[in-house]
Amino acid sequence: MRSHSLRRNQFMLRFVITSFCVCSSALATQITVKTDRDTVPMGKSVFVDVTVTDDAGQPLPGARVLSYVNEKRWGAHEVTNSKGQIRLTLPLPNPGVARIQVQATPPPGNTSWIWTDTPADNQTVFLKKIFTLDAAPRAANLRAAVDDSCTVTLNGHKFEEFSGWSQEHLFSGIEQWLKAGENTVEVEARNSTGPAGFVAELTLETGTGKRVIASDRTWEARTAPNSAPAPAHFVAKLDEANTWSSAMGHWPGLMMGAQLFAGRARPDHGDFSNVASVEVTRRSITVKEDPEHLVGIQWEPWFTPLNAYWQTAQAVPVVGYYNSYDFDVMRQHALWLMDAGVNFNFVDWSNHIWGAKHWNERGPGANEIIHATTLALEAYAAMRDEGLPVPKFVIMPGLSNGPACTMEALNEELDWIYQNYLRNPRFNGLWVMYEGKPLVVPLDCGSVAIKPETPPVDASKFTVRWMGTQLQISKMQEKGYWSWMDGSLEPVTTFYKGKAEVVTPTPSYFAGEGWIYPSARGRRGGTTFIESYKTVLKNRPKFVLLHQWNEYAGQPEGQGYGPKHDIYVDSYSVELSDDLEPVSLTAGGYRGDKGGWGYYYYNLMGALIHLSQQDPIVDTILAVNPPHRNQEVTGERLTVEWSAIGKAPAGYTVTLDGKTVASQIQTTSYDLDLSNVAKGAHEVNVTAEGATTHLP
Repeated sequence: MRSHSLRRNQFMLRFVITSFCVCSSALATQITVKTDRDTVPMGKSVFVDVTVTDDAGQPLPGARVLSYVNEKRWGAHEVTNSKGQIRLTLPLPNPGVARIQVQATPPPGNTSWIWTDTPADNQTVFLKKIFTLDAAPRAANLRAAVDDSCTVTLNGHKFEEFSGWSQEHLFSGIEQWLKAGENTVEVEARNSTGPAGFVAELTLETGTGKRVIASDRTWEARTAPNSAPAPAHFVAKLDEANTWSSAMGHWPGLMMGAQLFAGRARPDHGDFSNVASVEVTRRSITVKEDPEHLVGIQWEPWFTPLNAYWQTAQAVPVVGYYNSYDFDVMRQHALWLMDAGVNFNFVDWSNHIWGAKHWNERGPGANEIIHATTLALEAYAAMRDEGLPVPKFVIMPGLSNGPACTMEALNEELDWIYQNYLRNPRFNGLWVMYEGKPLVVPLDCGSVAIKPETPPVDASKFTVRWMGTQLQISKMQEKGYWSWMDGSLEPVTTFYKGKAEVVTPTPSYFAGEGWIYPSARGRRGGTTFIESYKTVLKNRPKFVLLHQWNEYAGQPEGQGYGPKHDIYVDSYSVELSDDLEPVSLTAGGYRGDKGGWGYYYYNLMGALIHLSQQDPIVDTILAVNPPHRNQEVTGERLTVEWSAIGKAPAGYTVTLDGKTVASQIQTTSYDLDLSNVAKGAHEVNVTAEGATTHLP
């Protein structure tokens, strides 16, 4: 909740020099939940403390936890820690009683997708595992999946070739080819294009119980039959977010992708906790709306079956994976955005009619995005009827960002928007009006609109601005173009009639070469966002277009753009991504990040918006980087850097584990000596002296 008390502006970080993990394979038998409060205002969060124990009453680490609110999935999927515990953060958008219950399933083991360390197109790899048995097993089966195809040989017996990763392939009765002593599994796997991986479990019933030989880093990998072996390259855990898991078939113990989604009904069977009830109360919300200074945020309605579906998401939203048709998700997003001070959603329709001559040539994927937007308008209209100051809407159609559509197709699309949305009385008052007409900003990265041979856009019903990107390179702001994102710490401001019209601050960015090239700049603990936002205070534009709320979609590993397949755009990892929606601190993402940024960037966004509305500015916001949260630090020195915005501090103080190591620092960095610091967890604080904040 927002605090109205004054406090010194300080930033605390915790870093770990060493760490360890405890694992277990027992079955869950008892799950308990406890909330930190009995009443919460709508849209705010409760903490839910979950404890999972095994059949012996011992803590069960690694158990997978799903939460349900009023018998529907809600919240990020999580995993218990070494004490068998996890704290869930559940925002509750709907007034009334929220009945919270948790389901837990046993740890899945260490089965992993493996390959070589350099996947390539048209590639064949050779994987091998040697293991020893005390006696021949009573029964055995092999379960495997592959992207794209493979053959498996067990002690010289070759199974039939199979392909595909969305459904596992099961070979039963194979105990006849196993023996006491040394046994060998060999795999010849092939990949045509894109992601590559192989996953398998060889399950053995022996006289002493069950044993599983699973694909993991202990397997050997070769790029040719007689080349030198190397440890297999770990691609992803079987049950973690990755290219394959969200759509796999019924692999035993695998938490299926469909189970993870918000809104899914609670199953009738499974291990469930007690029910904890919380009363969610209505509240009023006030959003400052200065017609000369409006804040918008880029918002994606594309989480639908034919568009983006979380396969490469770098983090897990606090509300859980969702589809863009879910009204509870829309409502929670709207409540968050109102609390942060956002005035409008900037809706991305950009890449939906590539190469089309007419609007009616759009495909089913585009229709899903349109349907999701229509549902969002309905949800916001219903909240408006409750008296809530919901964000308005601006739509970004697409002219060019790949194969350009025709101007005729775009004009037909604009007419469709006008006839179906603007003339619909249900959506009255939900549009940003600019120069007397609703605003639209078509994406035109190819600058097609200003070419002499291009017919004019029909601006009779709309105020039209064109959207580009990377203006620090293209200089298209000189032609009046706005920017989706600039690859610069000082984003480009577009001026109109001598006044600043728009600027696009961002928590991170890439330039023309994508996320993993040196021209990109990651989140850096919020310092990138603060430095980017300074342009807002400098130029005071009419529109601030925040980049961005919810993208979560990038290219799979080995499938980037460019000749080397290494140009990754949209999102990449927790650090190299630009989403602002609250995400889980502990749930894992596609590239192995063990948790995301929590509410940090959402809170920072709200603080920056409120700071820019102060006159005079009295508050200070401070962010520090490095270290990252729970970063493992090596070496004898660590350079700590920070950024501040707002009222200038008198200086800075750095403490380590509560002891001052430097004070009255006038720069924005400090070289921290770790030569006498013991291994383990430590805490760094940077305090902005003489500064205060009312901001969350």
